[in-house]
Amino acid sequence: MARKSDPAIRPRILCEAEHLMHLKGYRSTSLEDIAAACKMTKANLLHHFESKEALGLAVLDYKIQLTRCGCLDPLGRCGDPAEAVQELFVSAAKVHKGNGCRAGCFVGNVASEMSDVSEVFRAKVSAFFEEWTSRLESGLLRAREAGIYKGSLRPRAAAEAVLALYQGSLILARAHRDPDVLRRAGREAAAMLGAHRTETKPS
Repeated sequence: MARKSDPAIRPRILCEAEHLMHLKGYRSTSLEDIAAACKMTKANLLHHFESKEALGLAVLDYKIQLTRCGCLDPLGRCGDPAEAVQELFVSAAKVHKGNGCRAGCFVGNVASEMSDVSEVFRAKVSAFFEEWTSRLESGLLRAREAGIYKGSLRPRAAAEAVLALYQGSLILARAHRDPDVLRRAGREAAAMLGAHRTETKPS
């Protein structure tokens, strides 16, 4: 009778692979590196993931889901998206202060490293960034319809600007080793939205 595989193995591989790829990049991380971190052979690793690309895409899906829960879902729980946006930057500042502003955003790193060399990676990241933009756009549109924002607010353009500012500030914080870059960028993002806020919020 065949021995059942341990259901904890794949999550452990994803965790170890994400850690290495986050620090070293996808192309600089070998299957041998990941197998060693998992204390298994490369052949055993390939039993669970048929190729490095398959593993890399699985790790990207794993990180996208975590980012979705941490960054996108709060947008739907906040009446005023500007508050959720500022909290997004504040939370990122706390995380990056704790890790010395290293590694940056995994999804953003993949976008930078892989978009020009792998269409499958580029398309997956593009789809997630589009989801992020659309979720924020929808929140801003609802807030505008509720009278929180004036008609001058352009939800799509504002959402794209916030995402660009977030990803850009992560790069600056990493380069400067300064998490306060994220706090300052968050205040500017909130101010950009706040410039379109009505004088009083509807009751």
